[in-house]
Amino acid sequence: MVDLETVIVRSDTVLDASVGDESVLMSIEAGQYYTMKVTSRAIWERLDTPVRVRDLCAALADAYQAPLETVETDTVAFLNYLEAHKMIERREG
Repeated sequence: MVDLETVIVRSDTVLDASVGDESVLMSIEAGQYYTMKVTSRAIWERLDTPVRVRDLCAALADAYQAPLETVETDTVAFLNYLEAHKMIERREG
């Protein structure tokens, strides 16, 4: 499971494109499409290079002026969803 110390990055098996205010992703491996808006899109955009989850959450909390603890809880849950669908990968760090 992803936690605050995990370093993650987008999987190379996911294609993405911006369509208006959404990001549309296609998992080549699963053959499924996903649509991301607002916060999920902001998270996805920050995963183009490896990032420690703790640092990602701090940046999101600052950008959205949201409580860090809430951002951490919600972001870790979302990242675990992405990992379960093989849309992100772990990196050493």
